[in-house]
Amino acid sequence: MIDRSTALAVARRPGLWGTAIGAALALAPVGWWRHRPFLPLPDASLMRWRIATAYGSEDAAVDPEDIVAYLEWRQRSAQG
Repeated sequence: MIDRSTALAVARRPGLWGTAIGAALALAPVGWWRHRPFLPLPDASLMRWRIATAYGSEDAAVDPEDIVAYLEWRQRSAQG
């Protein structure tokens, strides 16, 4: 789901780490900890739909800077 370039883009911004964890948990299915791989991974069909609505195709490559921009927006929005 998250490729290396996206992980690196977020890793370079420690101020967004908490926001990234919050976003991952918000997308995780209820009870994610009860099933392997015991990680808060979003449902694959949800992610395909989100990518398709953002980029016009579920097969599109996600731009890491778009993820960073989303996390920055989410952080600003939470601050009120």
